[in-house]
Amino acid sequence: MSDEVQIAIYTEIHEADIAKGLLTANEVPCRLARDDAGSMYPQLIQGLGVRLMVPEEFAGQARSLLEEAQSQ
Repeated sequence: MSDEVQIAIYTEIHEADIAKGLLTANEVPCRLARDDAGSMYPQLIQGLGVRLMVPEEFAGQARSLLEEAQSQ
């Protein structure tokens, strides 16, 4: 299994979910990493963010997809 890299960081969980959905729909494996104490303290996301992680070999494809989506 390859190492994961952080592709983006979000301060809103819904934005992170949309980005994850875009990558998943394009068959890019990904996951969201966040430390909000199991959703008990959602305000921690504002300071720490939600990190969008992908396997290293998918990093270029993931970045391209996200950039393309932001430009539309």
